[in-house]
Amino acid sequence: MSSIMVSSNLPLPFIGATDYRLLSRLAYLALSRDFDIAGELIEKLERPCVLPDDQVPPDVVRIGSIVTCEVEDGPRRTFSLVYPDDVDAEEGRISVLTPVGVALLGLRPGRAVEWFSRDGQRNHLTVVRVEDDVKDELAL
Repeated sequence: MSSIMVSSNLPLPFIGATDYRLLSRLAYLALSRDFDIAGELIEKLERPCVLPDDQVPPDVVRIGSIVTCEVEDGPRRTFSLVYPDDVDAEEGRISVLTPVGVALLGLRPGRAVEWFSRDGQRNHLTVVRVEDDVKDELAL
């Protein structure tokens, strides 16, 4: 089923225990609304190295991360990866329940990823920078 391909043999993605728990629930709840994307997220959650939240490296893409990517044949883009209820395209907040959101989850700078959008178009991008906006939220 996988339409997401990570273009290297680097270690499996990291994910914090809280994100793992919440994303697992979200994926199963979303199966009835968007089977393909939810299935991709479920498949991705079968592979990561789950760490305590405070041990996730700050340069790993996770919920709340600010990510800068080089897009194939396009400009660099910066956005935040968020839960579906927090999406705001004008503010650059994209949902983890989108093809690109699932593709980026758990990646680090230098990793390239290829995925297919909902209309079947092949896309490619490389993670350039990840800002950890999550630690501040965890401290609250």
